[in-house]
Amino acid sequence: MILKLKPATKDYIWGGTTLKNEWGKLSDTQKIAECWEFSLYPSSESRIVGGEFDGLTLAELREKKPELFGVNCEKFASFPMLIKLIDACDNLSVQVHPNDEYALKNENSLGKTEIWYIADAKEGAQIYYGLNSDLTREAFVQSIKNNTITDKLNAVKVKKGDFFFVEAGTMHALGAGVIVLEVQENSNLTYRVYDYDRRDAMGRPRELHVEKAIDVTTLAKQEIPCQEKCYLAHQGAKVRTLACTDYFNTEEVVIEDCYEIYCESSFVTFTVVDGQGRMGEFALNKGDTYMLPAKTKEKIYADKALTIIKTNL
Repeated sequence: MILKLKPATKDYIWGGTTLKNEWGKLSDTQKIAECWEFSLYPSSESRIVGGEFDGLTLAELREKKPELFGVNCEKFASFPMLIKLIDACDNLSVQVHPNDEYALKNENSLGKTEIWYIADAKEGAQIYYGLNSDLTREAFVQSIKNNTITDKLNAVKVKKGDFFFVEAGTMHALGAGVIVLEVQENSNLTYRVYDYDRRDAMGRPRELHVEKAIDVTTLAKQEIPCQEKCYLAHQGAKVRTLACTDYFNTEEVVIEDCYEIYCESSFVTFTVVDGQGRMGEFALNKGDTYMLPAKTKEKIYADKALTIIKTNL
């Protein structure tokens, strides 16, 4: 059984048209900032396209057929992960996410550790990732008050294929000109500290969450991650492990010929980030996201430099 997914789309002020024009995404809005590709988040669920479960949300599928998600899913009281495609046409706000302990105590929610896979980037594009030096709480607060927080962050030039593990507590921001495949905890908690004084259609600034951000930010210097890529050969493909966490396991798979995809104890989901291929009756194109139920074995054939980002529990 192969399940093709339709994302929930979000139109935020910093989004653009690249996900429509180059990634095959559809929306009634002029711009798409985010596609929630694999989501059981309330009111923002992905839906199944075609087949026996056509039109069901992933949340409805889990309620109807929990065995399709595998035994690894059973240990979670609430579904643990969420996958997005993000078009940062403009700079995103400088922000931080809380860890689980703080979020559960103060927000009745999971915290948010996430990973970024740079699916594409314009020349010169950059992100902010962590503090570039140790800061005292007082110095950190002052930098927020006088709008110099970006001076305190690592400004990192990025290119297609780069990867970043953004642990809860890490101050960060995506810069203009990047497309990101993000895998994260199933949470929508974001504490903004700086938003370039942008205004909405009514002339109002977006809400900031300075006090909470001060509570949760890691004030120690963070090193810029090394981008050396280490692949392992795997029967017609090469595989790079991106993250193994309590909430998700993610790999980049570059398929050169034929790759067999399978997991006994968990569903597997993947998004095509480059190239073209085939799986069963489906033609695979950039931007497509699929779910394979637990214990489902399928072969993916590459037609043109096929790269997928694969995630399971």
